[in-house]
Amino acid sequence: MRIIFLNTWQGRSGAPIKKFIKEESGSTDIFCFQEVSPDFFKLLSSWLPQHEPFYEAGKKLAIDGRIYGQVIFTKPYIEVHEKGKIRLYNQLINDIGFLLYQHLSFNGSEMWLGNIHGKTNPGSKRDTESRLKQSRKIIDFFAGKKTSVIFGGDFNLLPDTESIKKIEEAGYKNLIKDFGVKTTRNRLSWEQFRKQPNFVKQHFADYVFTSPEVKVKGFEVPHVEISDHLPLILDVEV
Repeated sequence: MRIIFLNTWQGRSGAPIKKFIKEESGSTDIFCFQEVSPDFFKLLSSWLPQHEPFYEAGKKLAIDGRIYGQVIFTKPYIEVHEKGKIRLYNQLINDIGFLLYQHLSFNGSEMWLGNIHGKTNPGSKRDTESRLKQSRKIIDFFAGKKTSVIFGGDFNLLPDTESIKKIEEAGYKNLIKDFGVKTTRNRLSWEQFRKQPNFVKQHFADYVFTSPEVKVKGFEVPHVEISDHLPLILDVEV
């Protein structure tokens, strides 16, 4: 099974993201996208007619005047037993994310899947009480699930934070660390923030975590400029 996690940047790259998604659609069983407005969701659905969507959007406009949402697209042969949305932190101005989840089965195997967009501010991506609470909520939600667990997306966290460490200490494999990934960002990210005060070139925001029994066949983060985040591509044995 192939799963792709991607913060889509609201599709602002245009043709490159369309080309990437359409090229990957045949071999990808599940797409987990973050930063998806209702209008961009309609576009994604037209690019992925062979996938079935589960979409949720925020109720408030962000500071840039957009509605932000998240979506999981699954191929129709994957059975969805349960799905939902969990708020991970108190929503302030420009806080745009949550946990979107599904309980799935395919080929006799079951798993819980999470699509996460973590707290945006502060932009330093360091620990705050809200971000520590976010990690605790993720851990608590998946605790006790009797099947495989996979969750990923844009956590808005740097690798050396206590917020990431807590997830690792809960027993999840951090594939960004395990596969020696050097960055999940690219030029599109760095250039848009370069003129802001106290700019620091950040290389990480996105992660994929798996429970110990998940048999990972491959994991890659290709350096493509389809968004200001890089796609996280996971292949697992089911």
